[in-house]
This record gives sequence, C-alpha cells and structure tokens, in this order.
Amino acid sequence: MGKNYTFVRGAAFPYQYKYEHPAVTTDCVIFTYEDWKLKVLLVRRGGEPFKGEWALPGGFLRNDETAKEGALRELREETGLAASAIGELGVFSDPDRDPRERVITIAYYALVKPADVIGGDDADEAAWFSIDDLPPLAFDHADILKAALDRLKKDIHFEPIGFELLDDEFTIPDLQRLYEIILGVKFDRRNFQRKILSTGILEEAPKEEEEPMLECSVAPPMMDRIDYCYMPEEGASTESVKAKRRPGRIASLFRLNKAKYEEMKEEGGKFEF
Repeated sequence: MGKNYTFVRGAAFPYQYKYEHPAVTTDCVIFTYEDWKLKVLLVRRGGEPFKGEWALPGGFLRNDETAKEGALRELREETGLAASAIGELGVFSDPDRDPRERVITIAYYALVKPADVIGGDDADEAAWFSIDDLPPLAFDHADILKAALDRLKKDIHFEPIGFELLDDEFTIPDLQRLYEIILGVKFDRRNFQRKILSTGILEEAPKEEEEPMLECSVAPPMMDRIDYCYMPEEGASTESVKAKRRPGRIASLFRLNKAKYEEMKEEGGKFEF
C-alpha cells in the first residue's frame, strides 16, 4: 500500500496529505428567558459571506484549541458573553452549507440568565431575539437552531432546564409559562401545580410579608406574584373602596431542591405533564 502523504522536513505542517482537508468551525446557540419570552442570541455579520445578515455566534477553530474552547472564545469575542458551561449539540456537515469552502461545524448550546451583549470581532452587532420573531439566518443556522429547540424539548423532561432559565426563586406560574413556551403546549394550571409539587423537587422559599391593601388590577401573564387585587371604579368614594377592597396576597415562591432532583434522576424519573 503506497503512502498517501508527502513529508516536508522543516515545514509548519510536515505531513502533507493528498486528501482535501475541510475547515472546522464552531457555532453557539445561547438561550435566555426574559419578558415571558424564550430568546436566542444572534450576531449581525460584519463580513462576507452573508454580510449584514444575522447568524449564530461562531467562527473558525484554531489549531491549538479544542472545539469547546473555540466555541467559548468565539462567543466571548463576538458578543462579550462569557458562558460558564455549554453542551455539544451536534455536527453539521452538509457539503454546501458554506459558500467559501468545505466547512464542518460543531454546534454547542447553553442556557443563561439575561445579560447585556455587544458586537465584537467580526460581528457588527449582537442582540437577543424572541424565538417567535426571528430574522432570516445565514448559512444553515436555521437548521442548527431548530435542532437546539428540539433538544430543549427532550431535555426539559430530564434536566433542570426550566430552573436554569428562571431566577433562583420563582412562582409555579413562572415555571409553567416557561414549560409551555418550550414545549409549545398549554397546561391546566391546577394539574401542572399538582404534578410538579408531587415530584418533591421544589421547596418553598421564605414568605415575604403580606401587603395589607392593593388597588391594582394585573392580568396574566404578568400576574406572577399578585394573586388578586381590586381596582376602584372611577368616582368611587373612599368608603366604598374600603368596603370592597380585599387584602392582597403574595404568591408562594419556590426553589429547586437539588438533592431531591438528583435523587429523582438516579431513580430514572422524568417530568411528565
């Protein structure tokens, strides 16, 4: 069997193979949850191809770094966001996915709390977009984003995805709304609460002091912490307001019980609604 390479002593890459070498890039799908919306981080490209169009943060892999290191570096350089952890989503290798040359990309995804971002390096701009209101995406990034959303829908049954996107303390309506957005379904409020509490993975946070009187009316989905209140009619007397007004009540706040959650995972449990 003949050699399939030429050895050039002193060259930067002495083993020169006759086979074509595809380039390798990394791309990041970064989700956050803000204003009752699931959002994804995009950058506006500053150079060709697809100059001026929106894309996922990413770029070419350097020879001295792993794919994960390259993904974190590109994310930081293009958006200013330093993610603490990212998971591998998959490899995307359609021969025609990049008009420049044969490029294989390794995609990663992460869930982060809302954060300010700014375009840098070869990205003119960085911004959060609701997944329900996305611009056209460059390359095959629409396919990569779809794969990430499909992964979210699977992982949410086994991983604490909802809890990673919410504040450390949250209400059950907060959690329900997030699950509905990710899964694209509507849950019965009482049924959702009963099932999530039956898992034992939530613990109630210390209650805040009750507010004695409320004179507001808040409609879902913004009614996350106020269970009910009273809006006086125009021209109503002080006496009639006091007669009709009911004490305000603060909804219970919960935290993830990590020990119970790990126990549930070890026993093979999953969230079913």
